[in-house]
Amino acid sequence: MSKPTSDPVEINLRDTPLALEECVTCGQVFLWTRRPGGRWLGVDGDAWFLVEVLPDRLRIVGDANGQDLGARFRRLFRLDEDLDALRNTILERGPELAPYLGRRPGLRMARPTCPVEATFSFLCTSNNHLARIGGMVRWLQGLGPVIGQFEGEPVRRFPGVDRIADLSEEALREAGFGYRAKTIPLAARAIQERGGEAWLHDLRRASYEEAHACLLDLPGVGPKLADCIALFALHHTEAVPVDTHLWHAAVQVYFPDLRGVAATPQRSRVVGDHLRARFGNLAGWVQHFLFVDTLRERGRGGR
Repeated sequence: MSKPTSDPVEINLRDTPLALEECVTCGQVFLWTRRPGGRWLGVDGDAWFLVEVLPDRLRIVGDANGQDLGARFRRLFRLDEDLDALRNTILERGPELAPYLGRRPGLRMARPTCPVEATFSFLCTSNNHLARIGGMVRWLQGLGPVIGQFEGEPVRRFPGVDRIADLSEEALREAGFGYRAKTIPLAARAIQERGGEAWLHDLRRASYEEAHACLLDLPGVGPKLADCIALFALHHTEAVPVDTHLWHAAVQVYFPDLRGVAATPQRSRVVGDHLRARFGNLAGWVQHFLFVDTLRERGRGGR
C-alpha cells in the first residue's frame, strides 16, 4: 500500500491552463472526490493523485505505480497537447463556436489510462444523472484492489473485467444499479469472450468506425453509449456522443430548423457526421465544449 510521493509535482496554470474542478465534475471521469483545503483525490488506472488547487498552480502528490507521477497526470488531462492551438484550429473551422469556447478557458478532455474503468463507468451513465452515476462508479471501485492510502483510508483502483463479470444481477440491484444490474455483468462477460482488457486496447488501435461497430455488439450499448466509450475509453476523438445537452447545442448552432424536434438515432448520427465533416478528429473536442457549456448553462446534471 503506497503513500504519497515525498516530492510534490507542480503545474503552472499560467503556462498550462486546466480547470481541474470543471474537468472532474462534468461527466467524463468519475473517480474524483473533493477533499478539504481545496484538494481533489482522484484515481486513474493504477495511479492516484491528491491535487491541491492554488491560484496559479496545482500541487500534486500520489503514486503512479513506478511511473512518473507528473507525466501520468499530464497525460490524463492532455496537458501534453497545446490547448490554445487546438482551440484556435476549432475556431478557424467554426468561428460560431467562440461563445462556447470563451466560457470554458481551462476545459480539457480527459484521456483515461484504463479502458475498463472508462467503459464500465459509462455503462453506468445511460438514462442517469451525475450524482447517481458517481455513486455507482464508486461502488464498483470499492471492489478493486488497494493501490494507496490517504489519511488512513485505502485508495482503490477500478476492478478488472473478470471481477465485474462475476457480479450477480441481484448484488447490483441491491446496490441501486436498476436495469443496468443486468447489462453490466453481461457486457463484462462479452468483453471476456473477446479477449478482455486486451480487446479494448486493440479497439484503441482500430479505426473509429470499426471500434464503434464492435462496441454496438456489447449488451446494453447503443449508438450514444458506444460514442462515449469510443471517445473516453478508446480515445477516438472523432466520436460525438449526442445526448440531450449536445442535441440542444447542435440545434441552436447548426440545425435551427429542428428546434422543438426530439433527437432520434438517425438525427443524432446526422449531428455526429456534421461535426466530423467540419472538424475532423477534433469533432470529439467540439462535442465536449458544447456538451459541458450547455450542461453548465442549463443547470442540469446528466450525461
